[in-house]
Amino acid sequence: MDYLINLIIFSLIYVLLAGGFNISFGLGRLLNLSHVAGYAIGAYTTALLSTDYQFGFFSCLILSGIFSMLFSLIIGAISLRLSDDYFAIGSLSFSFVISALLINWKSLTRGVLGIPGIPRPDIFTFSISDNLNFLIVLSIAVFLSLFFLNSVFKGPLGRSLKAQGEYSHALEALGVSSFKIRMYSFIISSFFAGISGCFFALYLSYIDPSSFSLSEMVFVLTIVIIGQPGSLLGSSLASFFLVFLPESLRFIELDPGILGPMRQLIYAVILFSTVYTRKASLFPIKRTV
Repeated sequence: MDYLINLIIFSLIYVLLAGGFNISFGLGRLLNLSHVAGYAIGAYTTALLSTDYQFGFFSCLILSGIFSMLFSLIIGAISLRLSDDYFAIGSLSFSFVISALLINWKSLTRGVLGIPGIPRPDIFTFSISDNLNFLIVLSIAVFLSLFFLNSVFKGPLGRSLKAQGEYSHALEALGVSSFKIRMYSFIISSFFAGISGCFFALYLSYIDPSSFSLSEMVFVLTIVIIGQPGSLLGSSLASFFLVFLPESLRFIELDPGILGPMRQLIYAVILFSTVYTRKASLFPIKRTV
């Protein structure tokens, strides 16, 4: 039972993380490779506030999202002025900067040693030290987040993001600033990355820079691609699928040296198959006037 709860918790954390990424990438076609950096900022914010200053749950949750948003304002002001591949490279560069800070700013982050002993603060009188209670709180947070994200997807911001993703010049001709629309999506996306990091830090009670590497960004990108960009339901189901899939291999009697590479091979085959079969929806032909 504990093993199943553990998998569900990780799946729900990725539902939050991929849901935020789906706004910028799924709707706006912005390949934001710094999304995992916002995830790291949220996790380290929670870790530092809860261990050094004994902040409560809601304070850690909100401040993790806010600090991640502030980070998005900085990188968005610069990288969002770029387009297509240049934007992806620019956002990736900022992600590497954050990674370098986490490793080298040892007085704050403890470097590669990480931050251990992250407590799970009570929510009023409700204790989340038990994994089942933690799952209940996380499920409520995910439900509320998906409700909000769904309203964004179906609202004016979502329609504007789709428009700029298809043909930004037409959007500008209608008097809508493409830069502002991208910035709004960047801020919202980073906020949910931050609160995802908050839950991640609280659940594991330990974080280090290796948890926020480029491979983690690739995994989130895989979730959104397999679930179909722009689909909240798809990315949510894909989160569960990709978390549970490699774990099912544990029940197969294989040599440990083979098991690890087989997981990576499965991910590669699924990603390639999805891109090949859905290339029309993943890379639509841009409209012209």
